[in-house]
Amino acid sequence: MVDGGFRINEASIMQWSDVDFDNGVIYLYRTKVSNDDFIPMTNRLRTTLLNRQKAVDGEYVFPGRHGGHKTIQNNRALEAAFKRAGLTDVSSHNMRKTFATRLLSRGAAITDVQYLLGHASIKTTERAYAAFVKNERFKQTIDLLDTPTQPILKIVK
Repeated sequence: MVDGGFRINEASIMQWSDVDFDNGVIYLYRTKVSNDDFIPMTNRLRTTLLNRQKAVDGEYVFPGRHGGHKTIQNNRALEAAFKRAGLTDVSSHNMRKTFATRLLSRGAAITDVQYLLGHASIKTTERAYAAFVKNERFKQTIDLLDTPTQPILKIVK
């Protein structure tokens, strides 16, 4: 999720037929905004899914215990796994936020992040990440002062 930015419910219903390894994209249904969408895969996400496909039987990427797909209650299982790994203050939504802030800190346009997160309105993305974008922009501006400059010396004869 940290490389895909999808919501927990979008991941829980993902089927192998939704994963296009040849084109490097995942097709998904955005339940919150009721539309079909796709997201490109990072190399790490592609490798992870290829390895998972070898280890998992069935049509779902994240199958439930008794067949079918995982339910939203399995978000608790994911958070319990974080806790067992010693990760505190981590949730599936934190991973989604990490996805967005990593993109923004590397210079991605907020409209591209909006699309990748599946937000219907740019306002949603701006509200969620405005402080981060503003702080990052100010930091980049202040960092200009740390960049050494070479004076241009002109030799006069």
